[in-house]
Amino acid sequence: MRKLLFAALFLLAASISFAGDYLTNTNQSVKFLRNPSRAGAIGLDGIYYNPAGVAFMSQGWHLQFNWQSPHQTRNTYVNYGPLFGANYADPGTAEADGTFGRKFKGKVDVLIQPSLFAAYNTGDWSFQAGFGIVGGGGTCKFKNGVGTFEALVGQIGMNTLGAGFGGYSLNSYVDGQSYYYGITLAAARKITDKLSISLGLRGIIGANHYKGTVDNITFRTVTGDIIPVDNSYKLDCKQSGFSVAPIIGVDYMPAEWLNLSARYEFRTALKLKSKANNNEAFNALAGGMPAFAAFMDKAESYADMPSSISAGAQVSPISKLRISAGYNHYFDLDTKQWNTDLLKDTDEITFGVEYDVTDRLTLSTGIQNTMYNQKEANYSDLSFIMDCFSIGAGAKIALTDNINLDVAYFRSSYKSHTKQQTIGYTQYKRTNFVLGLGIDVSF
Repeated sequence: MRKLLFAALFLLAASISFAGDYLTNTNQSVKFLRNPSRAGAIGLDGIYYNPAGVAFMSQGWHLQFNWQSPHQTRNTYVNYGPLFGANYADPGTAEADGTFGRKFKGKVDVLIQPSLFAAYNTGDWSFQAGFGIVGGGGTCKFKNGVGTFEALVGQIGMNTLGAGFGGYSLNSYVDGQSYYYGITLAAARKITDKLSISLGLRGIIGANHYKGTVDNITFRTVTGDIIPVDNSYKLDCKQSGFSVAPIIGVDYMPAEWLNLSARYEFRTALKLKSKANNNEAFNALAGGMPAFAAFMDKAESYADMPSSISAGAQVSPISKLRISAGYNHYFDLDTKQWNTDLLKDTDEITFGVEYDVTDRLTLSTGIQNTMYNQKEANYSDLSFIMDCFSIGAGAKIALTDNINLDVAYFRSSYKSHTKQQTIGYTQYKRTNFVLGLGIDVSF
C-alpha cells in the first residue's frame, strides 16, 4: 500500500499548455491572443500558423517580438466519504451527509513567455526563422499535494491501526516545471501571384523539472498517541531531449478579398533522458517499479509532439474588414506516450474578426473552441484537461509606418467535470487568462 501511495503522488505530470491540444501551445503571438483564428491570415506570425502565406508580405526584413504572461489554476474538490475528516491537523470541509471534502489547488503564474519571428522576403522567396515555447510553459505548484495522495495516507493509517485508528497528518508538495522550446527554420516560395508553398523544420528542446517531498507523516491512535512514520521522500528529477520534424504549407489567394491556407506538421518523436538527484529513501522505494521509471537517474521516456493538420480562410468583404475561420486536428493517438484507453484525437475550431478603425488603429476579437474528446478514464486529480472555449480581444496600433504595437487579452473557460468514484466524487475545475504585448518592425 505504501508503494501505491508514493507512486500516486509522483506520477503527476506538468501539462501546462494554454491553447491547443494536450502538449501543443498554439498561443505563439499576441496577434493570436487578440484573434486566435490565424491559420488563414497573412502576417509574420504565419511562420508558425501559415508559413506559406509569409511569402505574400512586402519585400525586405520583418521582425516581431511577443511578450505573454499566462496565469492558470487547476483545482480539484475531492470527497472520499468520511476519510478527510480524520486529518487531525487540517480536517476537510464537512458536507451535509456527514462526509468530508477538500480543495486541492494547482497554480501557474508566468511573468514572461516570449516568442520571436523574423523573415526576409526577396523576389518570390521568403526565408524565415522563429522561436517560441511550443509546449508547457511554466511551473505548476501544488502546495498541499493532491487528493489521491492524502486519501492513500489515510487508508494506510486505517489499515495499519485498524480499530485503533484515530487520525493522520502529513506534509507534501509537488512542483512540475515543463518547457518545450521550438526553433523553426523555413523557406516559402511564390509559385504564381496567387499560390505559394513552404517547407520548414522545427527543432524541439524538452526541459522538465519535477520536485516533490513527502514528510512528517503521522498516525494517531484512538487513545491520542502519535505514531511518526520514518523516512522522508524527495524527488528531484530533470528531463531533457531534442528532436526535429518537418512542416509543409500551402497558401492560395484566388482574389484580393479571399485567402486560403493549409499546414501539416509531422510528429516530433521526442525522447527525454532523466538526470535525478532523488534521496536514497525515494530511490529505494522506486527501484524496480514501472510507475517511477521516468524519474530515475538516466531513465528514458517519451514526450512526442503530435502531428497536426490545420486549414484556414480569411475573407475581406470590404477593405477595412477581415473575417477568418480555421480548423486544427491533432493526431494525439499516434504519439507513444498516450494510451488509447484514455483519450482520442483533439479537434479545434476558430473564428475571428478584425476591423481597421483608422489607418493607425485596428481592433480585433476571436474565439477558439477546443474539443479533447477524452474518455472518462483520463480524468484524474493527478492530471486533467477539459474541453475549453476561449475568447481573445485586442488592438494593433501603428506607431510609425514601419512599427506596429499589439496589445491583447485572452481567456479560456473550461467545462467543469464531476467524476463519481467508488467512494465519493471529484470535481475538476480550471481557469486560464493571458496578457500580451507585441511589436512588429519592417524595413
